[in-house]
Amino acid sequence: MQFSSIPGQDSVKNRLISACNQGRLPHAILLHGPEGNGAVALGLSVISYLLCENKSETDACGECDSCSKTKSFIHPDVHFSFPTFNSDGSKLSDTFIKEWRKCLKENPFMNYEDWMEVIKGKEDQNKQGNITAEECREIIKKLSLKSYEGGKKFMMIWLPEFLGQSGNILLKLLEEPPEETHFILIAEDINQVLPTIISRTQLFSIPVFSSDAIRVYLKQNPEISENDANAISYLSKGNLSIALHLMHEEDTAYTENMRKWLQDCYSRNLFNLNEWVSKTSGTGREKIKQFLENSLYVFGECLHCRLIPNHTPRVPEANAKFVMDISKILSEGKIERIYKLINETIYHIERNANPKISLFNLSLNLRNILLEPAK
Repeated sequence: MQFSSIPGQDSVKNRLISACNQGRLPHAILLHGPEGNGAVALGLSVISYLLCENKSETDACGECDSCSKTKSFIHPDVHFSFPTFNSDGSKLSDTFIKEWRKCLKENPFMNYEDWMEVIKGKEDQNKQGNITAEECREIIKKLSLKSYEGGKKFMMIWLPEFLGQSGNILLKLLEEPPEETHFILIAEDINQVLPTIISRTQLFSIPVFSSDAIRVYLKQNPEISENDANAISYLSKGNLSIALHLMHEEDTAYTENMRKWLQDCYSRNLFNLNEWVSKTSGTGREKIKQFLENSLYVFGECLHCRLIPNHTPRVPEANAKFVMDISKILSEGKIERIYKLINETIYHIERNANPKISLFNLSLNLRNILLEPAK
């Protein structure tokens, strides 16, 4: 991975490159920030840069033997630890290393949900990943060995939030690692990481991507239109993982689900509405939350259509007419009330409320607002 392959994030890149060039990169760093901010790619770029045999002042060469190995995630001195799943909790990261390498090659900006879908069976969708005490002891064992190629060794721990109290096993190693050994931790919710781990690392806060950076990155794909790249860059709210999902969804499915939902609400078809609620509630809390946040964006575009003359909705072209049609039956007051209802539902979903009850309650309230006579 090279720094040049990551869109934007220039400030963080410069700080990391400077630390590497001046020999001031701490033995343990924690890259933290919201999902989809490219922290994994940045961590991989740091590793490639430090191991590169012909690096420039700003990046790895991408062509030497070391770069070829790191690019394929097979360098013997680069180790990975990440949440895994098994009914008895005994699975180690190495058990899933082939799947991990494949996922990183396909999408270095993947999120936790993407990874869980790869390693879970259908019957295990409600289970959570974990980084076990057994995994921590395996990390200690790996890093106690000499470097295979006589240079630096790296351990990347993705989502240390899942270490829980098991992370205490690593404290001594984090504080006094073997010579030329570096830890790179990647966290999305630093508040869930053990304070004792945080205190032993240097923090690098990674912001979300700018809309411009995401738009430029998406436009590298010749199959996406200028309008769709613009719309997705706004809709993703700086989350490149979501942007890539939206880019690959067929027939702009992120609004198709919303279209059916509103149609069932407006037609007062409780049978279809109950079916929609049952199906959507079974997709998992993160996907429900993403759907509701996308709906907020669409209703926001409806408001722009009402308030800004000749406004073109910033959504994929196939959905522009849908947004303009919805805006015609909604007043500014109705949109404000819908916004409040959706935000309240997101709040409850995040706090483990029953998703089926929450969505059905939201749907009934939305139905009442849609059917109110215009004032």
